Amino acid sequence: MCTSSSLPTARRGFTLIELMIVVVIIGVLAALAIPHFSAVSKRSKEAEAAPLLKQLYTLQERHRQQDGEYATDINDLEGADSNFPDGKYYHFALGTASGTTYIACATPLEPSLGLRPQRITNQGVLTDGGC
Repeated sequence: MCTSSSLPTARRGFTLIELMIVVVIIGVLAALAIPHFSAVSKRSKEAEAAPLLKQLYTLQERHRQQDGEYATDINDLEGADSNFPDGKYYHFALGTASGTTYIACATPLEPSLGLRPQRITNQGVLTDGGC
């Protein structure tokens, strides 16, 4: 005969070992995801510079067509005062400029973010590096 005290009781909840295993799995997944997220975040911040440098290149070419030479000051470009204030992550400026050549630069505002400086030349070549 079976008494009620000899029947197995219904198990509820999780054991400590099961909870620890879940915490370890979450920790491993986080350790893999956080560096990847940081790299993607950095690339998205660096993406601010390229389109604005290309716009600066276009404005310089327009200025050269109108005046016969490149602007030596970013404020001489059409709409530059409204188009080229500091971005969220970059400062835009003409590095070296003469009537026949120029280099326009995008310099990171916050060095601690580890963003790379970028530049564009009068040939329209976009590269890494400062002025």
